[in-house]
Amino acid sequence: MEVLKFFNEISQIPRESGNEKEISNYLINFAKKRNLEYYTDKYYNVIIKKDATCENKETLAFQAHTDMICEKMENIEHNFLKDPINIYQENGFIKAKGTTLGADNGIGVAIILGLLDSKEIKAGKIETIFTVQEETTMIGAKEIDLSNLESKKIISLDCGKEGKILVGSANCLEWISKIKCEYINVPQNYLEYRLVYKNFKGGHSGGNIGDKKRGNPIKLGIDILKQIDDIYIKQVSGGSKVNVIPRDFSVNFYVLPSVLKNVENLIKLQKQNFENVEIYLESVDNSNNLCLSKSVTNRIINFIYEYENGVINYENDNIVLSSNMAFIKQDEKYIKIGYSTRANDLGLRDIFLERLNKLLEKYKLEIDWKQELKGVNPSKENSLITMCIEQYKKLYDEKLEKIVTQGVVEGGFFASKIKGLEYVAIGPDIYDAHSPNERVSIKSLEKISRYVKEIVEN
Repeated sequence: MEVLKFFNEISQIPRESGNEKEISNYLINFAKKRNLEYYTDKYYNVIIKKDATCENKETLAFQAHTDMICEKMENIEHNFLKDPINIYQENGFIKAKGTTLGADNGIGVAIILGLLDSKEIKAGKIETIFTVQEETTMIGAKEIDLSNLESKKIISLDCGKEGKILVGSANCLEWISKIKCEYINVPQNYLEYRLVYKNFKGGHSGGNIGDKKRGNPIKLGIDILKQIDDIYIKQVSGGSKVNVIPRDFSVNFYVLPSVLKNVENLIKLQKQNFENVEIYLESVDNSNNLCLSKSVTNRIINFIYEYENGVINYENDNIVLSSNMAFIKQDEKYIKIGYSTRANDLGLRDIFLERLNKLLEKYKLEIDWKQELKGVNPSKENSLITMCIEQYKKLYDEKLEKIVTQGVVEGGFFASKIKGLEYVAIGPDIYDAHSPNERVSIKSLEKISRYVKEIVEN
């Protein structure tokens, strides 16, 4: 299976979530060249089928999503709408130069293409599903027509943990709230300063939310502003996408210089908890005489300060409820704040939502956008789980661990379309997804590729 060849090919194709037409065309041409049956729709989902090469074997379906999260280092020039991902190999990993790699879920796509391309695999009929916008709206999984599938077993390649088999995933609620800007003249004798946070790890708001060493620069910056009694925000920004842990934050504000005595000490204390980050305060030459009102400033600071971020609840050492303060953006009219909640326990989620709603009401935030992404109910033992576990044991003499993740996968939407669906997710080790440090283990990729081949043959 030429998995790396196909990953190299799709890495040349821009495929930020919502921009999947070109990757869809690639998949259709792939199918046409091999005389494979295919279907597509107006959303750019693609289904490709490969006839059985061996009789008396069950039809299996495999799934991956074609879109990727696009993040880059601040000093990198890269246009995700037209530039290819610059990938390379180093110390046993596939990496990208200064950007997200797109292994989530391009590696899954490449493994499936290897299956479809192989002339040597002896297998039953293979049905493959390529969905769009998994990283944003999940409209691909919501709208795809699966009525022409024969299989009631779907194996997703969207689990970035070798040795694990995903049998359940979180429900996710995502919001963007807004506060209307109110500008006033800067009070007399107040000077402008900028507080800056850079080079935080960021990462996946599901997979990495339990790692306190990553930090959340938006929360950290607001923690410091909260300690300043008399402050007026001028401009604030940080983070990028609602399902990404933020890597940066900056805020321009006005204060009387005498109140800044403790800020440098607070910065030093924060720096001690993180590696290779930048946190600094600098003075700014006044460019105009306007700032946000005290009321708006306080509402921004207090809402973010009181927002419960990170892991909220554990159950048997597993995260079952978490939240992510994802971004803050400002335009001429509004300050917009993006945040999310992931829950494997909907009862705990509802209790948390009561607190969150009270916080929104307290500081008068309007909800500008909201979406809910379905989780996968943790499956009891079924024939697909049993088969996958047995095959892994047979191949590697290792136990495949069942997990329930804080990540959101598309199986919840598939289950609503296929009665009696059995669904799992597997995949190679992918580290720091949704960040420019994203990388995939080549050894793990080879191991999982062989495992997928053995599944369809046996």
